[in-house]
Amino acid sequence: MASSRKRRPKADPLERLLWAAVKSTVDDALSGQAPARRVGRSRARTDAPLVVAYSGGRDSTALLALVCALRDARAPGFGRPLAVHVHHGLHRDADSWVEHCQRTCAALNVELAVRRVRVERRGLGLEAAAREARYRALEQAARELGAVAVLTAHHLDDRLETFLLQWMRGAGLEGLAGMAREREMDANVGDATGQRAPIALLRPLLNVPRERIERYVRSKALDFVDDPSNADVRFERNAIRLRVMPELARLRSGFRGAAERSIELIAEGAQVLRSVAREDLQDCTRDAPASMLRIDRLSMLPEARRMLVLREWLSQAGLPAPPRARLVEAARQAIHAGADARLLVRIGEYELRRHRGLLCLNAPRRGAPAQHTLRWNGEHELPVPGWGGALVFTPTSDEGFDARWLESEPLELRPRTGGERFKPHPTRPSKRLKQIFQEARIPEYERSGLPLVWRDGRLIYVAGVGADARMLVDEGDRIRIDWIGSAPLLRE
Repeated sequence: MASSRKRRPKADPLERLLWAAVKSTVDDALSGQAPARRVGRSRARTDAPLVVAYSGGRDSTALLALVCALRDARAPGFGRPLAVHVHHGLHRDADSWVEHCQRTCAALNVELAVRRVRVERRGLGLEAAAREARYRALEQAARELGAVAVLTAHHLDDRLETFLLQWMRGAGLEGLAGMAREREMDANVGDATGQRAPIALLRPLLNVPRERIERYVRSKALDFVDDPSNADVRFERNAIRLRVMPELARLRSGFRGAAERSIELIAEGAQVLRSVAREDLQDCTRDAPASMLRIDRLSMLPEARRMLVLREWLSQAGLPAPPRARLVEAARQAIHAGADARLLVRIGEYELRRHRGLLCLNAPRRGAPAQHTLRWNGEHELPVPGWGGALVFTPTSDEGFDARWLESEPLELRPRTGGERFKPHPTRPSKRLKQIFQEARIPEYERSGLPLVWRDGRLIYVAGVGADARMLVDEGDRIRIDWIGSAPLLRE
């Protein structure tokens, strides 16, 4: 008797190839074998949701259909696919794209989450700013939905286009390596335990040419939206896709496979060099305070390895490296300039400076904070967020401020205005504050961030220096004042 159970249509060779690409990528990630998942193997669960970045375009439509087909085939790890559509608000048809995505997801029986973002340029091009906002939204959605991976539909042609863009911009090996099939998404928040929860970004179609994806979409009669901006050759990527790539294909058939092999070799080289850079960085930061490099150890490296160390150092701090020529000059000044020479290289909002044989990465100084008034009523500590620190009040048996005198008037935190005089030592005359800072070896760039504490029109305490000796007593209840900043104070 023939079975009455309905059989699934047999997959054609192209569909089997695409299934295998998606399944192998997800399997590697969930088993902890993919590089992006080595940190977070304990979180890899076959029952966790998979987020598919779904724009409604051809490529993401193909990826979503493949993931849903694997779900229907009960492939392990594909039991709970979720589609996330990021609404950038940059195109007049964006709302209709959301409606299309809702219809498609309903037909595929997959849940859709829509995330609306605001694209802020902040010195970036429109494409880069939109991409940054999109990845932030995808990561946040994945966290909220409990997913361990986000799948995007980037394919081989995307990878080659990125390589050409980076090559034209003069990128190094890391930039030329471009997209990776697996990597860990940048996490800015922790999970319930306070630890950073790793989320894998997977590109399972990265080795698949665009032409195969187009054939798959046609064979399945999949409906998709077409962003008209993709045809605007004023955007560099569009010009490369529509003009350069077809010309390369005419010059040499099969160039995509050859170019892919070259990119893989570049990626391997970049991985080796980064491993070397991390070992050198570990040596250069050993016995040094946090966020600082020992210049003597950096100087022992060949110039090429110095550059690798500096780039890795900045990368671990979450900062982009400046142009190579600027970085070379900064290293040259740090190593060869005289001891009294100043070094200042701005990297974004941060400052690269030299301090007593160390390279320091300092948070940005935004000028002197505003005047701040407070009253002390016996507290051990009074935070002053506007100044990035706190005043600490400690009872002492040595000389200190009279406790009742300190309580009787409000205290004011003021920035330097110039010309202030101060007497930190009882047996020495008062001096200008500038001279006192110099004697205390406090770098000039640190001084504007140090508060001066005034009481009733008199300067009684200077952060980084101490109390005015004329204000101290040696009997009764006495209090010592200290300033604790958010970052350690450097001294030359």
